[in-house]
Amino acid sequence: MEENRAALLKSPRAPVEVEQVEKWVPGAGEVLVRNEAIAFNPIEAKIQKWEMFQIEYPAILGYTFGGTVVSVGPNVNSVKVGNRVAVACWGPAAVDKRFGAYQKYPLALEENIVKLDSQTSLEEGSGVMANLATVVAALSICMKLGYPPINDRAPKNGKRIFIYSGSSSVGGLAVQYATDAGYEVVTTSSTANWDLVQRRGPSYIIDHTTPKDQLLESIKTNGPYNGIFDAIGSSEVTELLGDLLAEDGGLFWSTSPTPADPRLPKNVKKEWAGYSDLLVSRDENKDAKVWYLQEYLPKGLSSGRIFSNPSYVFPGGLESVQDALDAFMAGKVSGKKVFVNPQDQRH
Repeated sequence: MEENRAALLKSPRAPVEVEQVEKWVPGAGEVLVRNEAIAFNPIEAKIQKWEMFQIEYPAILGYTFGGTVVSVGPNVNSVKVGNRVAVACWGPAAVDKRFGAYQKYPLALEENIVKLDSQTSLEEGSGVMANLATVVAALSICMKLGYPPINDRAPKNGKRIFIYSGSSSVGGLAVQYATDAGYEVVTTSSTANWDLVQRRGPSYIIDHTTPKDQLLESIKTNGPYNGIFDAIGSSEVTELLGDLLAEDGGLFWSTSPTPADPRLPKNVKKEWAGYSDLLVSRDENKDAKVWYLQEYLPKGLSSGRIFSNPSYVFPGGLESVQDALDAFMAGKVSGKKVFVNPQDQRH
């Protein structure tokens, strides 16, 4: 096998550096994957720039990827060499650089793998896997919304949910998930991504590029809401939802803490969590994990009902990892799921 290379984060807030790293050997319950699709998540850029979590350096970031199994360790039964898979770095894998997505040949825990059929692209599988796990945990475990049927839509239940950013990777999946579960969903998008968001089935889309006062009024007019979910976790949205709830007080859920959190009105509460970890690592949620990884996700991908935002692949392989991270911090990612193929070479 060729050498392994990785985009290493050597110190806090530093840019990544591409270097040769060790060739990992899979142990019990582990597989080695030829990584062909790093699926980027905005939280990774925040970890690099804001030091959101305590991590050991040098680190290999990246929490989702897709590729082909090249070797398996002992006691691996669900996949074999040559299988195409989507992988999420959950549990112990999330803090072990051998499993990080920003490398050509990462390890994967068998329990964190979904085998893909021939109709499902590596980008589709890896682009959805962790984002949809976030949605399941945020909406059904934390916000206590009902679960949707597999490959169907539940009857309307008379409840209304507000999801900010229906054009984002998490937000779009959340809109479809809640709609399929029987909720009326109000969401936001720029007009440029209107058609993409409409495919998710929301009841109403609000143009979030309108002036703030007008945006607030539109959100209020389409309420009241039985739940509010911020799918991008920015300071601007935190402030907006604080203003929305300031009069009567209330709670909203978000994907991330922000510098604006301490400025929220005292009667407004913001909750956030490591949602994927809640779903896959907590014993009390093991039934939900099995339903998600063995039923809902693979069947939805195979049928095409579950789909990611359109792919944008940064050319140049691992040398482009920092470009992708910078694009998130600059707010340049809209209505796309960002990928890098580590097997590509920059010319």
